[in-house]
Amino acid sequence: MTAPPEARQAPFFATAPFEHAFYSSVALLLLVLVAAGFSPTFYARDVSVAGPLPSAALMHGLAGTAWVLLFAAQAALIATRRVVWHRRAGWALGLVTVVFVVTGVLVTTALERSHGTEPLAWRAPHLFTNGAPLTLFVLLVAAGISQRSRAARHKRLMLLAAIVLSPPAIGRLFGQLGLTELNLVAYAALAFANACYDWLAYGRPHAVSLVGAAVLVATDAVTTVWLAAVGS
Repeated sequence: MTAPPEARQAPFFATAPFEHAFYSSVALLLLVLVAAGFSPTFYARDVSVAGPLPSAALMHGLAGTAWVLLFAAQAALIATRRVVWHRRAGWALGLVTVVFVVTGVLVTTALERSHGTEPLAWRAPHLFTNGAPLTLFVLLVAAGISQRSRAARHKRLMLLAAIVLSPPAIGRLFGQLGLTELNLVAYAALAFANACYDWLAYGRPHAVSLVGAAVLVATDAVTTVWLAAVGS
């Protein structure tokens, strides 16, 4: 006799103590990182000095802000057991995802065009820097939506998608603080936070938490090493 799905994914079927608090806390931390990292160049940008942002970059920033806000709201709705509202808000999150990805492609394309005739060996790592996280974001959100009937997978995939958005904010914030050497460390701590929580709460990390975090950190590490190799 085949075991039901909830039995096959034990022990993650039952929600562990403080799980809602964990997801809500990480969502709020991401909000703080985005606000602090992007304040000088986006939220509190001095247009009279720096000039206005291109339309695609402005829309991309607004969509990214809306996505992180909606993600935090989604975590809060689940924590307060407003599941119906959580599902309804998911449609808005899906729409914002499309806007964020499309404008992200436009911003990346414009950036690549601005490099003109620079050697491919120099342009390739920069394209990877922008393209790889956006690709991971799309894949994680799509996977999260496809797994929405399996809460354990769904919330971990969506959290990883949110964390993919953090390196630009971390880089800007740590750059202001003179701590750029800790960029990857901070990102890794965020990426593996869910796996660590799983280990403490369930006795082992969920495969999505562990494998997903490893992919995120490996991608960022490749980016860091590749950019350093070309002197950028």
